[in-house]
Amino acid sequence: YMSMKVDIKYPEQEFYATISEVDVKSISDGDFLELRKVVESCGITVIKDQEVNDEEQIAFSERFGELEISIGTNHKRENNPYLKPQISRISNVNIANDKLIPVDDHKVVFDRGNNWWHTDSSFKEIPAKISILSAREIPEEGGGTEFVDARHALETWNSKPRKYSVEQIKDDITEHSIIYSRMQNTGDIFNDQFKKDMPYVRQRLIRTHPYTKRNAFYAGSHCSHIIGWELEEGRELINEINEWIVNSGEIARHKWSNGEIVLWDNRRVLHRGTGYDESKYRRIMHRTTVAGDKPSYEEEVILH
Repeated sequence: YMSMKVDIKYPEQEFYATISEVDVKSISDGDFLELRKVVESCGITVIKDQEVNDEEQIAFSERFGELEISIGTNHKRENNPYLKPQISRISNVNIANDKLIPVDDHKVVFDRGNNWWHTDSSFKEIPAKISILSAREIPEEGGGTEFVDARHALETWNSKPRKYSVEQIKDDITEHSIIYSRMQNTGDIFNDQFKKDMPYVRQRLIRTHPYTKRNAFYAGSHCSHIIGWELEEGRELINEINEWIVNSGEIARHKWSNGEIVLWDNRRVLHRGTGYDESKYRRIMHRTTVAGDKPSYEEEVILH
């Protein structure tokens, strides 16, 4: 009864689905429910050949739930008045004059921070559910996106000798900050007002997915420290978790094509950009982000 075709690349992890023969602009309610199941089960969903504009992307994205307002709306002046507030533009092309933005420009440096493993909006008190990225213009070389499975990492964590078992850390709360992650990766690029607007927020270290009921680590580069732990000890564990997320299973290396839409579940997946020559190639990606319902520290963790 489903008209679209689904192909799962890493079936043993139920990870990284590719969907064809569907048009997100006119998808039926029945097909949308099936698509949603794939998105929530597989972590990453690639939908090929989707030429959309911002209105169409927003309309499709809103079927998953309420959308976040881009942090760029308030802080990246070149985004106004050209972009709708639900659109995060990850690009080195000036929207006003269609020219390349200089490589040392604040926006290009800020976007470069996406080349470290992270989960979108974990630096917001209510973290995001699903990111929906539309490739409007891809560089001739580079500019890929890689994804790793934090659920598989959690489910295989106890397969090696560990100082801390999943059971011991299941209730731990961390703090996340984009100021922290960018300081590690791109340097001190924010003004005082931005820092004041973006305080550290609490997140669970382990989350139970509401649809699959399975657990995943929730960490990445925005994750700074564990509340109530000695700083270095907590950071050691976070580093160990982040490394295991990357090394425990398959890295899904996505090579974009124009007009592709990729959705990923931030409650389960870490991702990063692979970088490209920003002085030479143009890249325009528009992201919509489905907002979460509540802070992760209010969620219940049920270990299976």
